[in-house]
Order: sequence, then C-alpha cells, then structure tokens
Amino acid sequence: MSRFSSGPWHVEEENGSYGVFSNDALLAVTLSDDLKDKDAAKANAHLMASAPRLLEVIKEIKEHLDNNMIVTGEGLKINDSHLRESIIDAILKAEGHRL
Repeated sequence: MSRFSSGPWHVEEENGSYGVFSNDALLAVTLSDDLKDKDAAKANAHLMASAPRLLEVIKEIKEHLDNNMIVTGEGLKINDSHLRESIIDAILKAEGHRL
C-alpha cells in the first residue's frame, strides 16, 4: 500500500477556500462550484481531513472483531463498547464537529 502523509490532518479556511494540512504541508484545497455555497467545500475538506482517523478506526474494528467475537448458543456476539466510541468519534470528525 502507498504511504500517505502522517496524521492528524486539519482544515484551515482562507478567502472562501478550505485547505487540508498535515502539520504545515498543504495536502488539498477544496473549492465550491457555487460561490454562494461554501458549505460543500467545507464539508469536503473535513471529510478529507478525517481520512487518517477513519482508516485507524477501520483497522481497530477489524482487530476488535478478530479478538472479541464470542460464540454463544444464540450465535456470534461482540463486546463492542469501546468500538462504538471510536466509531462515533470518527464520524463526528468526518462531519467537521471535532478537530
């Protein structure tokens, strides 16, 4: 797999466009097709900036499933309280609610 810039990534706004940065390096710039609608550009930047955290959570989910599957008389069950918190955190970051 290709290497990517280390996280965390963050979003900075300047003159109506949004940059996605890793440390001080600019990784991407999002622009809006409609100058009146900056929400899409901002949302896209936050989604991009959350990529390292989303990848981390996906790997955590895989490891968690590998290690926490419990076979019961009713079928497979998963102990998932920590996993749920990680998923919620990643979703909030992707939606721009957490930095």
